[in-house]
Amino acid sequence: MQWIPMTVEMKFALLLLNQFASGLSTAAFSLIFILVLELTSSSHTSVAGNVALVSFTIGECIVTLFAYLAKDWQILKWANTAFIGLVIPYLYFMPESPLYIYSKRQYVQLERLLRRIATTNKRKEEDWYPVYQEFLKNQSSKLLHVNELTFSQKAHRIVTHRPTVVKLLTSALIGFTTLMLYIKISYGLAEMSISPYLGILIGAAVEAAGYITGSLLISTRLARKGSFILMATLTIISVVLIPIILKHSPIATVFIAQFGKFVISGTIIVSWIYVPELFPTSIRGSANGFFIAFSRIGAIIAPIINASTSNEYLPYTFYVPAGLTVIVVLLTLFLPETRCKGMDDEEDYAIN
Repeated sequence: MQWIPMTVEMKFALLLLNQFASGLSTAAFSLIFILVLELTSSSHTSVAGNVALVSFTIGECIVTLFAYLAKDWQILKWANTAFIGLVIPYLYFMPESPLYIYSKRQYVQLERLLRRIATTNKRKEEDWYPVYQEFLKNQSSKLLHVNELTFSQKAHRIVTHRPTVVKLLTSALIGFTTLMLYIKISYGLAEMSISPYLGILIGAAVEAAGYITGSLLISTRLARKGSFILMATLTIISVVLIPIILKHSPIATVFIAQFGKFVISGTIIVSWIYVPELFPTSIRGSANGFFIAFSRIGAIIAPIINASTSNEYLPYTFYVPAGLTVIVVLLTLFLPETRCKGMDDEEDYAIN
């Protein structure tokens, strides 16, 4: 529409609308990420999460290629929109989450979906159907003691359940802090005196390495919580060292900053897998939306602080987020480990 004559105000309004639509793609990514985790067995969630986030870095490289070829932000917008438009039809062929259907007790649809998945995976009827029949018998006895709650009753039960509220607030702080640090470190790397295209490609490679390392760590004895604490601690050390080393060696600062991006990327992938596993299927989507919303708030705040702070006080923009990360690490100690917890586990709201 840039070829249509219109006022500056109208163009600005359309640009804001375009940015809003772009923001919806971030929400869609988080929903698809949850769907990927729920379609995967608990023993393979780390692999599924790793593939999803490494694919994100591949997308960064593709956008960089588009930018290099277009050299015009409007053409770049068109190219990105067309590329997303080609991917959307694929979602039609994605199955619904079996865990979500199970949480809604829609057992007819669940059986139909499981049969479709079994057929796609070339599984015979006798490989899964007897187990499913036994599962239904167990559910029938449970349903005799379950009363269906209204939406307001469910909401009241969640907000008055202290463990759930603590997990929600801690998850929000994790999302806010990790993405704020990610943007903070990336913002500094973007100011390096090299080609911006090369800078993005290097950053994407470092980011992918961090995602792979994080996904490998959560499969070890460190599990989810230990891996998050380790990567977050290394991030704290990197962020504190950057303003100190900057005074003495700019080149060494670049290496420390790249290491910082590596460990914060590892922290992010662990948090993106760990946080959804903290909540039952019935509220997982809403809880993850809460987590992502606070992540985006952190992403907004980071560049504003950077741009509005004078060089004299710039080191504090590193120390304060590092201190906030220390608080996050301490709060994480009180969260449960989820490595051996199935994503279909339900919360016991009687325990408060």
